[in-house]
Amino acid sequence: MHIFLKMIYKVQHTCVYISASLMAILAISIFYDVVARYIFNSPTIWANEVSTYILQFIVFFTMGCIQMEGKQLRVTFLIERLKGTPRKILEAFSAFLILPYSIVLVVYGYQYTKNAFRLGMGSPTLLEIPLWIPYSFICIGGVLLVIAAVCSVIQAWMPEQLKTERGV
Repeated sequence: MHIFLKMIYKVQHTCVYISASLMAILAISIFYDVVARYIFNSPTIWANEVSTYILQFIVFFTMGCIQMEGKQLRVTFLIERLKGTPRKILEAFSAFLILPYSIVLVVYGYQYTKNAFRLGMGSPTLLEIPLWIPYSFICIGGVLLVIAAVCSVIQAWMPEQLKTERGV
């Protein structure tokens, strides 16, 4: 099980590294658009759409890693006061509550992606990006979040010395 969690950790962090790289591209494209628009009075036709899709990728592909590391927004006043088994139960339960939300992302993300692909839907701009690509980010991000939620439930029951190792 420990090897499985390490593998999931590496996949999740690969998504974070890709997202960080895309964040740099996002900043550059927005900077370029601002310069082109306000200095050269020649706005771009692609920067807004590309920025939207990059931001969508970043959001959906980093949710799982954020969940696994417990860096999401949490209300911890009760969990911090508990010790031992009651704390583990509450941590596992709170991680388990993420599953319905993430399953909805997977199911509806898949339906949107499938329909966009089947109908050949494209963005209504000059770029005409096939919409199944950004829609697939929802489904894939949901799968990553399902996996992360399951891993978080497992981690809640792991001994503390295993949790402190990098990768779990």
